[in-house]
Amino acid sequence: MILNRSQIAREKVEQLKLGVTAFTETEEIAEKIRKAVKELELNVIEDHTERGIWFIPQEEASTN
Repeated sequence: MILNRSQIAREKVEQLKLGVTAFTETEEIAEKIRKAVKELELNVIEDHTERGIWFIPQEEASTN
């Protein structure tokens, strides 16, 4: 089975849009996710570990 890295990144970005944490082991997919996060202006924190990178969506801060 051939894995399409762009498709994997798109699926992970969809997770982030739904407020679900995403994980990747590869820098190539992480870079694609970063690009999409920036374009979509998502509020996401990156957590780098020995095994890979977690993308953790953050709730929008209320302005009261």
